[in-house]
Amino acid sequence: MLWRSQMAEVPFEGIYRRQVDLDAPDATTVVGWLEDESHHFGLTLVHDGTHIRELRMAAPRYPWTTCAEAGRPLQALVGKPLVARASQLGTLADVRLQCTHVFDLASLMVAHAHAGRGHRRYHGTVEPLAAVRPDAPEGWQRATLHRDGVVVLQWDLHDDRIMAPAIHAGRTIYHGFREWTESLAPEEAEHALVLRRVAFVSNGRRITIEHLDSAAELGQAAVCHSFQPAQRERATPMPDSRRRYDTTPEEMLAQMRVQP
Repeated sequence: MLWRSQMAEVPFEGIYRRQVDLDAPDATTVVGWLEDESHHFGLTLVHDGTHIRELRMAAPRYPWTTCAEAGRPLQALVGKPLVARASQLGTLADVRLQCTHVFDLASLMVAHAHAGRGHRRYHGTVEPLAAVRPDAPEGWQRATLHRDGVVVLQWDLHDDRIMAPAIHAGRTIYHGFREWTESLAPEEAEHALVLRRVAFVSNGRRITIEHLDSAAELGQAAVCHSFQPAQRERATPMPDSRRRYDTTPEEMLAQMRVQP
């Protein structure tokens, strides 16, 4: 995770994409993969119908060298119960010790297992609103979430605030967001959580880390695994870790048929 204070003042161009694939090949297994421009992680979750029994991680691509270790703190979830809402997983482990993106994936997988679903694919995008609406105010963006090929949620954003649709207008994606989503039905809340993360991580385009000697130079709070005091001094940028899929979304999640 990176904060807005570390963003360069550069225009946002093209289409940012983040995809999540969730699949249950049998009654006690969920395989999940997540990919965006800076991250590509996979997890296998084994459960007994009520509790998590095993978690295995694969990390094909990540921004900091220490991100590859994120499977270790994730083991705090083994033995914990399956939960109905993805947001509930944060009550079962200290999220600050986790990789944000791996934990996001695990949260969706646990809810997927609890619901007994077979397969689900999320595809979130962020693009300048002017690309789809020529009269759009300057600096506005459109964030869209597809679930299994169908649009289930769409926001017009300015900075961190939802401007449209009217039913969500005025809410910020940074402060008080979870309190709001907890009041929603589980499916609606999950859509909002996924799209919020897509919008949040899309700002990574405005941040460069390749020139840094370690994550400690960002001066960021200890909000995730790589920024904990035990890791941040030795967390160095991974070379050539970014991929852009503006026009090639079909190239994403190339390993989704593989079980970590």
